[in-house]
Amino acid sequence: MKPVKVILSPEAEEAYKQLNAVAADSKIERSILNAIDKKKERICLA
Repeated sequence: MKPVKVILSPEAEEAYKQLNAVAADSKIERSILNAIDKKKERICLA
């Protein structure tokens, strides 16, 4: 399989970084971050 790189828009990348910073303290943000990571994995496997 050919490697795939997922590139986020600047706004999405900023939001992702903010979620990462808050995820350690909040279950909701952690679950959102986990969902995003799973979607990224699925995109890379497609």
